[in-house]
Amino acid sequence: MDVWLQFLVSAAVVAAAGVRLARDGDTLAQATGLGGMWMGAILVAAMTSLPELSTGVSAVLAGHPSLAGGDIFGACMANMMILALADLSTRGGRMLTRVSVNQALVGTLAIGLCVIAALGILLDGPTAGLPVGVATLLIGFVYAAGMRLLHVNRGAPPFRTEAEVAEMRPSTVGARRAIVGFTAGALMIVVAAPIAAVSAAEIADRLQVSHGFAGAVFLALTTTLPEAAVTVGAVRAGAYGLAVGNLLGSSCFNVATLVVLDVVHGPGSILAAFDPSVLIAALFSVLLIALAVLEVLNKSERRLWLLEPGPTFMLVAYGVGLFAVFHSGVVGH
Repeated sequence: MDVWLQFLVSAAVVAAAGVRLARDGDTLAQATGLGGMWMGAILVAAMTSLPELSTGVSAVLAGHPSLAGGDIFGACMANMMILALADLSTRGGRMLTRVSVNQALVGTLAIGLCVIAALGILLDGPTAGLPVGVATLLIGFVYAAGMRLLHVNRGAPPFRTEAEVAEMRPSTVGARRAIVGFTAGALMIVVAAPIAAVSAAEIADRLQVSHGFAGAVFLALTTTLPEAAVTVGAVRAGAYGLAVGNLLGSSCFNVATLVVLDVVHGPGSILAAFDPSVLIAALFSVLLIALAVLEVLNKSERRLWLLEPGPTFMLVAYGVGLFAVFHSGVVGH
C-alpha cells in the first residue's frame, strides 16, 4: 500500500476512534458518577488526549522521538487554532470574553509546562541515573501541582450535586453501549497509531522535512479531532467555558504525556533527542496559548482591530508557526 494511503487510512481510524472515545468516555463518566467530580474531569480529558499519547508512544518505540514531540506541541498549536475559529464563529459577542477568568489559570499552567519543555530541549543532558530527564520530572510535578491549584480555585458551583449526577446518569443499556464503544475505540487506536506514526515518519523522509514538522502537521491535525468535536458540541450548546477549558486543559495534558514518553524512551532525556523543529513548535505553543489567555482576561467587547486583532491574529500566528517549524527542519532531521 502506498505510504500516503497508509497514513490517511490509519489517521482516519485514529481520528474516528478518538471522537468515539471522547463521546463514550463522557457517558461512562456520568454512568459511574465521576462526571461530577474533579478526578472525573481529569480522566475525561485524558480520554480525549489518548490519540496523542498512543501515537506518541508508537513513534518513540519506532525510534522517532521528534515525531512524538512534534505531535505534542503541534496539537497544542492546533488546539489554539480551533479555539480561535470557535471564537470567530460565535455570534452576538466574543466567546473568550464570556468565560470565567479562572480559565486563565489553565492557560498559564499550559504556558509554564511548554516553557519547561522548551528549556529541557535546550538544556537537558545526562539524567544522572534518573529514569527520566530532569525537565520531564519537573513537568510531571508542575502538572500535578497545577491540577491541585485549579481544584482549589475552581468556580462555584464547582461540581454537580450527587442528586444531579444520579439524575443525569445514562440508562444501563446506554452505559453498556458506551463500554463497548469505548473499548472498540481504544483497540482501534492501539492498532492504527503505530501505522500512522511509521507512515508519517516515512512521508517526512520522502519529503525531506523534519520528523518534528511531520508530527506537528500530519499527526497533530489528526489527533486533535476529538478536541475539535467536543468544542463544536460545546459551542453549539452555549457551554463556552467547557469549550475553552477542554482545549486549554488538553494542551496541559499533552505536555504532561512527555513523562510517559520519556519512560518509554529509555536511558537519556527524550527532550534532548528532539530536533530543532520541535523546539520551534514548543515556543509557538507558548505564544498561541498566551494570546488565548490575553483574550480571556480582556473583557472589552469593543476592540481596535489593528491593536487587538484577537482570534484573527491567533490564526495568523498559527500559520507563521507552521512555516517556522517547516523551515527549521527542511535541511535534515
